Amino acid sequence: MTTPHHRPEVIINYSPKLDLKITLVRARSYEAVSLPEHFFEVDCRLRHPTGSFAYSFSHLCFEMKSFTQFSEELQSLSQGLSREATLKNVGEMMVLSLKGDSRQLLLTLDVREYLPPSSWALNAVVEVEYDLFVNKLRGAIDEFIAEIRQVEPSPL
Repeated sequence: MTTPHHRPEVIINYSPKLDLKITLVRARSYEAVSLPEHFFEVDCRLRHPTGSFAYSFSHLCFEMKSFTQFSEELQSLSQGLSREATLKNVGEMMVLSLKGDSRQLLLTLDVREYLPPSSWALNAVVEVEYDLFVNKLRGAIDEFIAEIRQVEPSPL
């Protein structure tokens, strides 16, 4: 289980328009039944010319393969083998995608919230700097994955 002093987190603040922090809050094990579940706190702030939007998730589930796949897609993007990398949580309530190449790279953040009978959505598209959002972000994601793997899941 994570301790209050050190919880694995990744901070994505490589653009003046976006701050995104993903912090592990709980890893839960179901013994031999399935892979551990990982729950994260996500804090997001999008800046625009007249202010900002802020959104927080306190308990968002990501599969570990989402982070590893995102890292692999970032590597393919940096090698010119693909033009897209996507990070999404279980249920796709938050989707972060990068599309483009070294000439123009766009970050899209989609956030959805559904509580019957209402639903909310936030969609932002921001042009970002290629080297920071492909190469530096991949290193940060890889470190984040390594830290999460060090956390011992608590039994259910």
